Amino acid sequence: MNFKNKNKAFTLVEVLIAVSILTVGILSGFILVTKVLYSTAVIQERLTASFLAQEGIELVRQIRDSNFLRIANGESVEWKDGLAYGNYIIESKAGSQEPITLVPVDPEGGSNFRYDNDTRIYNYTDGDPTNFNREVKITTINEDEIRVESIMKWKTKGIDFNLTVEDHLFNWMKF
Repeated sequence: MNFKNKNKAFTLVEVLIAVSILTVGILSGFILVTKVLYSTAVIQERLTASFLAQEGIELVRQIRDSNFLRIANGESVEWKDGLAYGNYIIESKAGSQEPITLVPVDPEGGSNFRYDNDTRIYNYTDGDPTNFNREVKITTINEDEIRVESIMKWKTKGIDFNLTVEDHLFNWMKF
């Protein structure tokens, strides 16, 4: 009887199937690790961009609030002084007493942020260049309301991304 030959052939088929399953499993693991590493970089940059966009809104709000304080001190200013219609980059230095200034965006395109490793601050003058570009767009809705859009643009792994954060600021002192 030929039972021995059938068992050997069956064992060979089992080995081939096991090797195939292991190969698929190992390749799937490599693909998964590659996608996780790519996604981690994209998620990290999206998070940074969202923080920088929110910072743009907060800096414009600070200009408005500084105007309110100046009005409360008796100065003759409007609540939206320095917040005219247009597209801007925001210049401010962390820890500085200098006022925040809105600089009109160059028609050729705005400049990218730099990241200072010592202070861990994004700015336009010191540090290593980054892919992040922020524009703040101010639109007048009516006499007591402005719309502020903080528009972030950046490139990660050859793909262009953008993110827009919008807020409406009001002349609440009038009410």
